[in-house]
Amino acid sequence: MTENSKGVRYFQVAYTVRDTKTLERELSALESINDHYPKFILTMDIDPEIDYNGIRKMNVLDWLLDK
Repeated sequence: MTENSKGVRYFQVAYTVRDTKTLERELSALESINDHYPKFILTMDIDPEIDYNGIRKMNVLDWLLDK
């Protein structure tokens, strides 16, 4: 969790979540948080950005470059 001028945001970081079990594990950590602040999974996977019920999965390099 981070809090700055943009407000509270939650981050889960994994090298890859292409394996279904890994993706489920990373999602479950964020799904267990019962509020409406933005939630992200950051990975090195080079895939289009995906939204899982409000949890955004995106490439960490794109996130760092604010794309």
